[in-house]
Amino acid sequence: NGFVQVIDTLTGQIIQTLEPGKAVLHLEFTPRGEAVWISARDDNKVVIYDTASFTKLAELPAESPSGIFFTARAHRIGF
Repeated sequence: NGFVQVIDTLTGQIIQTLEPGKAVLHLEFTPRGEAVWISARDDNKVVIYDTASFTKLAELPAESPSGIFFTARAHRIGF
């Protein structure tokens, strides 16, 4: 699956469909929630989207990415 659908939790309607790439495995929101990083394993990249506008901000090359963790989260679980 190469799609991520954004759902309005009040209406249950799909309001946006993102296409980051093949084999989407993980999503991680930045600590303040202003962006989401999405791993697209089979396209060897991590794609970053703005969560307010759904605009693609960047694509980062990564060999078969399967997880994304920010240091704020790592600190909470002891890494």
